[in-house]
Amino acid sequence: MQQPGTYDVVIIGSGLGGMLSAVFLARAGMKVCVLEKNKQIGGCLQTFSVQKKVFDSCVHYIGGLGEGHTLNRIFRYAGIMDKLHLKALDENGFDRIVFGNDSILYPQATGQDRFIEQLLPFFPQEQSSLQQYINTLSAVSGRFPLYGLRTGSNDEKAVVTGWELTAMMEQLVPNQRLRNVLLGNSLLYGGITGTTPFYLHALVQESYIHSAHKVLPGSSEISKLLWRELQALGGVVHRNAEVGRLVEEGGQIIYAETHTGERFYGKQFISNIHPAILIQLLDNKLIRPAYRRRIQELKQTPAAFMVNLVVTPGKVPYRPYNTYWHATGDALAAATSSAIWPQTFAIYNTEDPAHPGYAESVSLLTYMDTSVTAPWADTVNHTGKPSLRRSDYAALKDQLADKMQEQIYNHIPELRGEITARSMATPLTFRDYTHTPEGALYGIMKDVNKPAETTIAVRTRIPNLLQTGQNVNLHGVLGVSITAVATCAELLGMEYLLREIKVKE
Repeated sequence: MQQPGTYDVVIIGSGLGGMLSAVFLARAGMKVCVLEKNKQIGGCLQTFSVQKKVFDSCVHYIGGLGEGHTLNRIFRYAGIMDKLHLKALDENGFDRIVFGNDSILYPQATGQDRFIEQLLPFFPQEQSSLQQYINTLSAVSGRFPLYGLRTGSNDEKAVVTGWELTAMMEQLVPNQRLRNVLLGNSLLYGGITGTTPFYLHALVQESYIHSAHKVLPGSSEISKLLWRELQALGGVVHRNAEVGRLVEEGGQIIYAETHTGERFYGKQFISNIHPAILIQLLDNKLIRPAYRRRIQELKQTPAAFMVNLVVTPGKVPYRPYNTYWHATGDALAAATSSAIWPQTFAIYNTEDPAHPGYAESVSLLTYMDTSVTAPWADTVNHTGKPSLRRSDYAALKDQLADKMQEQIYNHIPELRGEITARSMATPLTFRDYTHTPEGALYGIMKDVNKPAETTIAVRTRIPNLLQTGQNVNLHGVLGVSITAVATCAELLGMEYLLREIKVKE
């Protein structure tokens, strides 16, 4: 018997994957409900403010939003592409890579030809390697059907999914310095020597070479626009509604129950939360013990520490690019080594609309081992459960932020003495706000040596429970958006959904 208020689809988690799925399904005429544990929707798209300056929590810039690219097409179908306020980064070098005390900033440019042209002055003998590299990125991307929003088979991907990142890069680019320049922004996907699949690098890099944009005033605009679209289509979002359990009857999920006891009945359910969190919500009889162990034992991608700085108006020049610094010549070393800290970091800045040409804020991102914050791991602090951690935790954050800032002054000397406020985020911050175990930047680590174990399927063994989000297929804005298409195709049919996306173009 259908319960009052039953939804066609109940989605757990309002991250990008959940919100896109909600809009796609509502557009197809389904009655959709999204449950979010936080006050703010959006997952990794969440923003916050310090002294009225907006900061991105995770997503500082996005690849693939240019005309004709996959993400542009998906956002257009979702109804938000034309409503986004985008600021393109420097086409001659949206990312700049620097090593140690070297004064050279190696550019990564948008456009395949320009990408090569901008690097050739630094590597005049490497045109052939660069061309081969670009050609390989395109070839690998072309083997992922959904990356091109087309139907296809897994056999296409199988040809390239076994390629390991560092081995493939050594084959393509013998020049060690150039190879590390091309790997220089590996913070975007948490690249690890001997573990990361080459395709992960290829798909991320190809999208940014196509186009690189900031969303203004912050990435939360994406989730806000999706929410408006969902409301216009009759869907609803319930905030501060943390799901405590998924209740089963006859082998299927019947309703989601929040910690406050409210029940949301559904015919279908989609989980947009980490699989390790999902299995905690399910009755033991629904999931085999072996699967539970497998999920619980999976390695997570590295965690992070972030420092967000508000700067004096009109004092720090705005740089229309991001800087990635590495202490050594190995661009992947920092993900697994804590011998030096920080061993790498990214610098992102935002232009002050009241003072064009100058920055209003600067954000710094680096890896951090979760052992650093282990003494406070039993504490929780987010808008839904606000609490203060001990004073020694605040002291640690200040100490680490001071250390990072001293490093940053070497790259932005104008910043010294011009910081008016700052805030810091540790692995615990990311854990509490994105509900990701250990505060992992990108969730489950893809391991080329264990492809089956580290690949999470859209479908589960529970007939009316699907998964979406960064732990399924690919992470990042583009990867999550593609996965949302795959998830919704299970309910709507792939040919139907791709046809509808094409109609909207």
